[in-house]
This record gives sequence, C-alpha cells and structure tokens, in this order.
Amino acid sequence: MYNIFSSYIHEEFFNFNTKQFKKEILDLKTKDKGRIISNYGGWQSNDFRTVPKEFKSLFNKISANVEKVEKHLSLSKKLTLYNLWYNVNGLSSFNKPHTHPGSIVSGVYYISIPQNSGNIVFLNQDMDKFYTLIDSYNNYNSSTWKIISKENLCIFFPSYLRHYVEPNFNKKERISISFNYGF
Repeated sequence: MYNIFSSYIHEEFFNFNTKQFKKEILDLKTKDKGRIISNYGGWQSNDFRTVPKEFKSLFNKISANVEKVEKHLSLSKKLTLYNLWYNVNGLSSFNKPHTHPGSIVSGVYYISIPQNSGNIVFLNQDMDKFYTLIDSYNNYNSSTWKIISKENLCIFFPSYLRHYVEPNFNKKERISISFNYGF
C-alpha cells in the first residue's frame, strides 16, 4: 500500500512564559475592535505584516520550524512571514471551516487554553461519501482529524487544509496567535 499526497502537520512545544503574551493581546483587544473573518463571536485582531517586538522571540522559534517544513517539502524558495493575528474566543465562540489562501504554511500557537475551550479540527471532505462503509477510523479514512489544544503548543499545517475551531465551553477566554508564511 502507498500513502500518496500526504498532508504534513508539524507540532512543536515551546517553553515560553505565556503570561506576557496574554497581557499584550488582551491590552490590544481593549483598544481595537478587530475584525470578523472565520470567527463567530470572539475577537480577532487585524493583520500584522511584521512581528511586534513583544513576540520576536516566539517568531524566531516559529520561523525555525517553518524552515523544517520548507526542507520537508523540498521548496526551492525561502518562505517568509505573510501575516499574523491574535484570536480571543470567549464562551460559545468558535471559528467556522476555512482555509488560508495565498500562503503555503499556516499555523497556530496556543497561549491560554482553559479546559473545554475548543480544539482545532482538520477536514478531509473526500472521505465524507464513505463514512457509512467504514468500520474503524484511522488517518487514511477519517473525514476529520482533531488536535488537542495545549498551552505553548504550536501547530504548522498546509494553508489549503480546511479546518475549524470547536466552540469554547469555558467562561475563560481561549487565546492564540495564527500566522501564514508564503513567497
């Protein structure tokens, strides 16, 4: 059996004190009404095209991991940061299914993840038509793939991979940073 057209998902745990990151994001949230893209409820900041100074050390680590993905994909050009933004999902907030067009590698870094505050779920819609025929789900036949969100976890994935974020069922806010890299 061959595994063809595999999608990469790279996970990396960082060791940052996330309290300062959380403070910076929540401070901005009080000053900026943000935008609505895939978020239903919650708050999403406007795009940053360069890394704010408070997040330079984080994005040095993120960029080093993007280089690993570049090598894995055998890309002939170096990927650069296209944009980043902050996400704050309160009670009942979630993100609808979406992709990140115009970029190659996307990702999310988790800053504050209260219990039952929602996970990221990737979709394989090609398998939907076979769901009644499957006896046991695995990574070849599943129509969804969930990754449990954890503080200091950073997930890298192909920008074309459709995904969503489950609703937050906790009164505490779920806070993350999302980003895109491209040419």
